[in-house]
Amino acid sequence: MAKVRLTTEEIMKIGFFEKIANVPIIDCVLNDERVAFIVKEGDIGAAIGKGGENVKTAEEKFGKKVDIIEYSNDWRKFIRNIFAPIQLEDVWVKRVGKDVVAFIKINPKVRRAVFGEKGKNLERALKILKRHTKITKIKVIVENQKFKRKGVRKPVTKEQQQEQAEKESKVAQEAEAQQDVKETTNE
Repeated sequence: MAKVRLTTEEIMKIGFFEKIANVPIIDCVLNDERVAFIVKEGDIGAAIGKGGENVKTAEEKFGKKVDIIEYSNDWRKFIRNIFAPIQLEDVWVKRVGKDVVAFIKINPKVRRAVFGEKGKNLERALKILKRHTKITKIKVIVENQKFKRKGVRKPVTKEQQQEQAEKESKVAQEAEAQQDVKETTNE
């Protein structure tokens, strides 16, 4: 866990939001488009406010989208909270060498939302996790992901498979014929 050092801007935003929400804020993470506040477990409802009132007020004041993230000592739950409302298929944490890696399995339909534009959502999630856990990396696994590898052919239709089989059969017959010719000339 890194020692959290807040900028003046983050401190000011925390002060403003604590005043309107009347909820203690654990942390604030900023990027160009968003402000994310981390609140204690159980405080998320009060932080959001009735009908999202506190979030709307903060968004108007900051001119940015505001996210409220509920902290949890359970790292897997905390990761899910960071990405909420996106549904993550599975989350697990594992030590890999010197790193503690959060593995996130997702449906391909939510890939864009998880990564964000130019990876900003993933970057923000990692920044939050580094500040509040020992997690040092995030690996995203896209469910049913199609890998492009050299030598692996794309799926083909039955007609294409039949044509390919005929070509291979023809090549095999020609090879046999050449082999027969070689054997008769060697005798």
